[in-house]
Order: sequence, then structure tokens, then C-alpha cells
Amino acid sequence: MTSGHDRERRPDHVVAQPVCATCGRIASRVELVPPGDLPSEWESWPVDGRETFERYHDQTAWHFVFSGICGHNGYGDDISAEEAARYADAFTEPLSFENVHTAGLFDDAGYCGHCRLAFCYEHWNVDDGYGQCPRGHGKSLDPHWHPDD
Repeated sequence: MTSGHDRERRPDHVVAQPVCATCGRIASRVELVPPGDLPSEWESWPVDGRETFERYHDQTAWHFVFSGICGHNGYGDDISAEEAARYADAFTEPLSFENVHTAGLFDDAGYCGHCRLAFCYEHWNVDDGYGQCPRGHGKSLDPHWHPDD
């Protein structure tokens, strides 16, 4: 496999769903949609979501859809080929904290940096955007949350 620095790499359609180490439920969902393709859950998207995608998505661009512990990017964002390669490398099976962390997602797709395990919303024990994993390690899981000063 080539590295994330190989700008010519064109990853395939990627869907990654890290599972909670405690209960086995999906912790987060990442989808990397190649140019000209549709998201895998297209048929279940509401009409307004499909219309938004069709109206604003550049069919020549990669598209990234993310649903994390406390945040998401809605129906996704167009991204460069370089970003697509970085995400594809980060979410190559088997998933690991070390690889997923390189994606640069705010919540590391549900992974605890101390435990090196993914946890779902319930098991992150989220309170107002800040969560603690089952082992007590804490971190902000919401890109809009900031602790009171």
C-alpha cells in the first residue's frame, strides 16, 4: 500500500464504522465517495439531502461524509484528492487509533487516545460536548464545545 504522501493514490469508495469496545455498536461513521459516485446510503437520504448533494457537490471531486460522537458534517463536504488519500490511509482496515488519529478528525472518530479503543456516544459518557471513556479518560468530543474559563 502506498503512503498518505503519495499524491497520485486514488482510494476506492471507503466506508469505515469503528465499533464501541464496550457494547459493539457503531461509534462513528466515515465515508469517502470517489468522484462521480454516490454515497452508499443515498437511497435512505431524505429528498432535501439528495437535492443539496446534487446541487452543490462537484462531481469531479472526492466527497467526505462524517458522523462522529457529537458532531457531523451533514451530507458531507467536497475534498481534494490529497485529503481523500489521507482519509483512506487513516481508515484502512484493521482500524487503529494510531491510523485514525492521522485523519485529523476532532473526535478521532470515537477513539480514546489513552485506551486506543473506540467508544460510542453512550460509553463516552458525554456531558455538554465533553466526554469520559469508560476508563475515565476525558476529552472534548464536540468541535463547538469549549470549557468555561
